[in-house]
Amino acid sequence: MRLAVARDAGLDETTVDAVFTSTTDAFPGAHRAALAMADAMMTQPSSLSDEMVSELHRHFSAAQLVELTLDIMKWNAQKVAVALGTDVWLRTGELTDLAFDDNGDWVR
Repeated sequence: MRLAVARDAGLDETTVDAVFTSTTDAFPGAHRAALAMADAMMTQPSSLSDEMVSELHRHFSAAQLVELTLDIMKWNAQKVAVALGTDVWLRTGELTDLAFDDNGDWVR
C-alpha cells in the first residue's frame, strides 16, 4: 500500500526505490536520520545508539521525536499480520492507495 497523502505531498517511486535499495545519500540529513530510526525501531530497537539519538536530536525537537516514534509504532503493528500470513490483498498483486478522511478513518 502507499499512503495517498504521502504521494500527494511528493512521494514518488524513485524515492521509494531509493529507500528500499538504501541509496539515500542524496536525502537531507533529517530524512536519513528518520529512516535510520525507523529501521532500528522495526528491526532491533536496542540498536538505537547514543550517536543515532544525538543525530535525531540535531534534526528534530522532542515533540517531533515522540510523533515519529508513535508513527513508526503505528505502522509497525501490521508486521505481525504479514509475518503470520493473515494480511489480505485489496487488489491482488497491485498497490493500493491508503487514504483517510477528516476523522482519521480509512477510506477505500
